Amino acid sequence: MAFLGLGAALFGAGTFLAVAADVVIGLGASIGLSYAAQALAGKPQQPSSPAQHFAAQIRLQADGALPRSFPIGKTCLGGQLVYFNTWGNDGETPNAYYTRVTKLSDLPIKSLDGVWINGEKCTLGSDTGTGMGLPVLEYRKDGVDHLWIKFYDGTQTVADSFLTSKVSSAARPYESTRVGVGCAYVIATALIDDTLYAGRVPEFKYEVSGIRLYDPTRDSTNGGSGSHRYSDPSTWGGDGDDYPIVQAYNIMRGIRYAGTWVYGLQRATQATLPATNWNAQIAKCRSTIQGAGGMEPTYRAGGVVTVSVQTADTLDMLMTACQGKMSEVGGWYKVHCGAPDSATFEFTDGDVLSSEDQTATPFLTLDASINGITGSFPNPEQGWNPDSAPPLYATPLESRDGNRRLLATPSFDLVPYAAQVQRLMKSALEAARRERSHSLVLPPPFWSVEPGDVCSWTSARNGYDGKLFTVTAKTDCANNDTGLVIQEVDPADYSWNYETDYRPGTSGPTGFPRPEPQGIRMWAAEGVSIIDADGYKRRPGIRLSWDGDMPGVTGVRYKVRRKNDASPVTSGNTLELSAGALIITHSLLPDNQYEVAGQYIPSAPRDMLWSDWIEVATPDVKFSVLDFDAAIKAQITTIQQQVQDFVHATEALIASVAANQDARNWLDKTSVRTQMTARAGVLSATITNVQTVAADATAALASSVESLSVAVGKNTGAITVTQEAVASLTEGIGLSYGVKLDVNGYAVGFQLLNGGADTGSTTFTTDYFQIVTPGQSPKKPFIVSGDTVVLDADNILLNGSVKATKLDVAQLSAINANLGDVRAGTLKSPNDKWDQNLNNGTLIISD
Repeated sequence: MAFLGLGAALFGAGTFLAVAADVVIGLGASIGLSYAAQALAGKPQQPSSPAQHFAAQIRLQADGALPRSFPIGKTCLGGQLVYFNTWGNDGETPNAYYTRVTKLSDLPIKSLDGVWINGEKCTLGSDTGTGMGLPVLEYRKDGVDHLWIKFYDGTQTVADSFLTSKVSSAARPYESTRVGVGCAYVIATALIDDTLYAGRVPEFKYEVSGIRLYDPTRDSTNGGSGSHRYSDPSTWGGDGDDYPIVQAYNIMRGIRYAGTWVYGLQRATQATLPATNWNAQIAKCRSTIQGAGGMEPTYRAGGVVTVSVQTADTLDMLMTACQGKMSEVGGWYKVHCGAPDSATFEFTDGDVLSSEDQTATPFLTLDASINGITGSFPNPEQGWNPDSAPPLYATPLESRDGNRRLLATPSFDLVPYAAQVQRLMKSALEAARRERSHSLVLPPPFWSVEPGDVCSWTSARNGYDGKLFTVTAKTDCANNDTGLVIQEVDPADYSWNYETDYRPGTSGPTGFPRPEPQGIRMWAAEGVSIIDADGYKRRPGIRLSWDGDMPGVTGVRYKVRRKNDASPVTSGNTLELSAGALIITHSLLPDNQYEVAGQYIPSAPRDMLWSDWIEVATPDVKFSVLDFDAAIKAQITTIQQQVQDFVHATEALIASVAANQDARNWLDKTSVRTQMTARAGVLSATITNVQTVAADATAALASSVESLSVAVGKNTGAITVTQEAVASLTEGIGLSYGVKLDVNGYAVGFQLLNGGADTGSTTFTTDYFQIVTPGQSPKKPFIVSGDTVVLDADNILLNGSVKATKLDVAQLSAINANLGDVRAGTLKSPNDKWDQNLNNGTLIISD
């Protein structure tokens, strides 16, 4: 049997150790305590790794230097940010989508079991074929999905096509090489909506089932029953993935991916982990017991293993989840969890060597005594945040301890199960008050005893009748005697009655607080006439009204549609809430039937309901002669603005590509330049031609600029012909052809633009515009002087071309004309001296 000194502990203070022969056995050698037991003994373990984190890691991490990690069992992860981008349009809104890629594990995992968004457990719907994944039903608004989740378990072999095609951009590319081999990750995509996300990017947490593990109890070649084979990871996985002893077994054998070691020990074999021992302890974990939701396994564990954390620390936390302890004897590793096993040997006072030193401790000192326990654990019911289990007090012991409440506060970081935490607390507290311990020496027949073994001692001297003890330390003496340190145990400490022992914790709701959608109050509409300063009715309108005294509201939105076909007419909003009313006239026609709806604008992001559509008719108020000039001007201005907008769009497209060609990083570009020059004294002539073709990932350009210039002294003249053709993946095609004649800075010419349908234009810069018919004198159809355009009526308007059908006015005044035949209608004299109804007749008026 190997002799290990205290300084040679492989797993630190949380394990059994065989004590060297030259070490005096004493009560201080009780080193085989789990983390919880050490806390109960007043000696909580200090982690050997400063960055040690075992509980659910629910915060998003973005540090590129983070160590690799992987989940075991069921746990919750915020993950590690590896990529994000904004992209795409929602109608006219650019960059309307936000996509985030979050790595959950550096090893393949079993499944994604749940999603928490902004502190709320959410529900995933069915894939709708968008490529973005499964829609989140809580973020479906008015039948439109706003949030999607897509999960890869780490077995993927290609990069996600949605990321490489739609989300990737030139500024933030996502290449096809980003497969994430062996890494489990999640893609979250949000259509930004302030009312849904409270004006911020959503926060995500992901419930997962961790890596698949080898379970020796499922291997018929390793003392178990089943198809698991350690040499074939494809056979791994099952309920054992959640058991701390199975998790510890895999760490002892070493966690590997594709044959490469990742974490844990590297040389332990099946022989060094005896199946008889390990399989029996796994069976303890698997045995069922009454829990909060019915029958459940006695011991489960779940959390995150970070490869920078020492293996010993991870094993200690796993032992905490099952009241377990580990020992190493002669290169063999054994484990013991939960209630003590049956006694493997027994002895009496006659077996104890009286020639050797013995010690007995009937009770603990006050500073080592514990009469109460509180524990914290990651609570799934509280969004996996740390929660405190109901404290447990041994009230009768407080008086014995001098009316003191002596509390231990262990942390069950790997136990996200409320009932299991309370079972662990109860058994730990009761076991901690088993204060009797002895150190003694037994003869050579007891040489095979190992740390962790349970013995039965019948002692008349101590009043023991088959009292159970567990071996916490052992010394192999030179004469083959065996020195032991034993601590009293009682299987009754691990009894559990759910009905009487379990106490529900105090918790609150975790759902995202969504106020009920609010409707608009006292919504009404009526048709009105807009009256000018002289009292004339000039325009039809609609007066909207509402309750303007509403807290949490800043304004009102409205929309108008035609009644007959429900086609939209106009919409808008007002922030003058307290006014309680608004008159609208935009796009309204006289004597028409409309429907209007209204909605409050909230002061903070939340859902508001649109009102029902209500009917309203506009009054029959038409344009009069007062509006004639203004109406024509408005119509012309509107048309001019539309044309100008089209021209500007094409000019902007050409300018964005052609004008900045030298600054762009073209993938392919070719230019040819030629120039001829002649000089004689102060006279010179030059012809220059520059031709360019270029293309990159988003645009292509073809241009030709030809310039003919002459000079005599300081006087210059130049003819420039510019041809440009550009193509853009996002903006389409734009063509430009221009000619400019410039003498000493005074330029005339024209430009042709074509950007597709409704975007063509021809612009002339000149003093006079003439049209010449062959053989005839030049005609000037119109003259432009400043902002005035004068038509040549003799040449443009044919006789008889201006008809009354072109005049549609309520009144026509100030006509000074010799009226010939007047057909139909009624004529009145200015001073009512006559009033004649014309009935297809002729009225001749003369002086």
